Amino acid sequence: MRRIDVGAETIKAVELTGEPGARRWSRRQLVEHHKEPGPRLLDILASWQWEGIDAAAVSGRLTRQVNLPRVPTKQAQAAGFRFLRGNGPATLVSIGSHGFSVLELRESGAEVFRENSRCSQGTGNFLRQLVERFDLSLEEACALSADIVDPAPLSGRCPVILKTDMTHLANKGGDRARILAGLFDAVAENVLVLVKPSISPPRVTLLGGVSRSERVRNHVRKFLARHAMSLEMLDGDAGLFVEALGAASVAAQRPAWVPTLDQLIQSAPEATLEMVPSLAFHLHRVTRMERAAPNGGNGRAHDVVLGFDIGSTGSKMVAVDARTRDMRWEGYVKTSGDPVGAAQMLMRQFAASPAGFHRVVMLGVTGSGREIVGSLMATCYGTDNVFVLNEIAAHAEGALHYDPRVDTIFEIGGQDAKYIRLAEGRVVDAAMNEACSAGTGSFIEEQGRKFSGVTDIAQLGREALAAESGVSLGQHCSVFMAEI
Repeated sequence: MRRIDVGAETIKAVELTGEPGARRWSRRQLVEHHKEPGPRLLDILASWQWEGIDAAAVSGRLTRQVNLPRVPTKQAQAAGFRFLRGNGPATLVSIGSHGFSVLELRESGAEVFRENSRCSQGTGNFLRQLVERFDLSLEEACALSADIVDPAPLSGRCPVILKTDMTHLANKGGDRARILAGLFDAVAENVLVLVKPSISPPRVTLLGGVSRSERVRNHVRKFLARHAMSLEMLDGDAGLFVEALGAASVAAQRPAWVPTLDQLIQSAPEATLEMVPSLAFHLHRVTRMERAAPNGGNGRAHDVVLGFDIGSTGSKMVAVDARTRDMRWEGYVKTSGDPVGAAQMLMRQFAASPAGFHRVVMLGVTGSGREIVGSLMATCYGTDNVFVLNEIAAHAEGALHYDPRVDTIFEIGGQDAKYIRLAEGRVVDAAMNEACSAGTGSFIEEQGRKFSGVTDIAQLGREALAAESGVSLGQHCSVFMAEI
């Protein structure tokens, strides 16, 4: 018997062998499908000798693409857990890539299922996106945050607001171990809202990839202890495969015709979405400025002014000739939740470059990490030589340098977007986005990484420009947009 769980991000496959009453799982596999579930599934099953199996079933978010009997999530979880632990009462808390749920298997035989609303989802996938902004894997983030006793206070009710709060803390120099600990605790708290201590069976088991986090386990364990409940984990990696195991168990009880591999994958159902003109259709209205290559200065030392933009996801630095305003050097690094480290890296790169012999006479700092980096630079160069500017003023000055006629500026950054209105070279109006769909640049980059073959945001842009048309995804919530 084969069971397949095709989720939003991963495929889990399980094989059961043996006679009724003595079945065991003989094989299991988990792979990320990178938005290509059909080909990845066929790769797995081709190596599993698909021909000759007795029965098969499928569960998960993308079941409509597989030509097999479908088993609902609730039924699959219940069957899989009972296969492993028997028929006693239990509460199953599942934390997946794009959602979480609680299934109560009550002593009376009743099964009560609750799951999160769409807007508060994100869990596993959201965790990965955030820890990657610190240049960490999930495993590294789990280890770093496991023993923190004073986590940063964060609310997990909205994933985008949580991301914004984490970015602000990091750019103020907050300890990233405390920030990550607060992140894992916030996710656990969000999930535990679905547990009802007064009615949920007291034996609780965590399922899904996030259940491997020791900090999440400990947070759940402390909550349960306060309510006379207990956490009972499954052995090894069994918690990752419970739904797949459950559907295999269901399939074994009702054998049916099994298609060949070339019949297994169905065309995705045609979705009715609002189409919009292609991006390329508007290119005739866009004038792209030529990038000015840095001029090293012909080997002569010049007085230069350094400008830092310490952003939420990327940090930039330029060296500008103090007299002519010619660009002498430029650099870019990822902020990675460490604004001071990013500024230090940029300074080292500048010092090691051919332009490093120029004399630094003044510095300007802007961006979300400007306060802490400005303080650092003032310590090195003196408070009279360091200027900290807000981003509105910095954008205005930068735009006017290249074109004095500029009267309107739109800036799309890693964590927010800005509108600036100028009149006679002065800022007369400005606004930042306040909707829940913040994130802008980082959100685009995170979504792009989900597509197989897309390596960076520049390639994603080229792919978008090459499309014959676009699809309207809405504009008010990044979580809803990612779901579409």
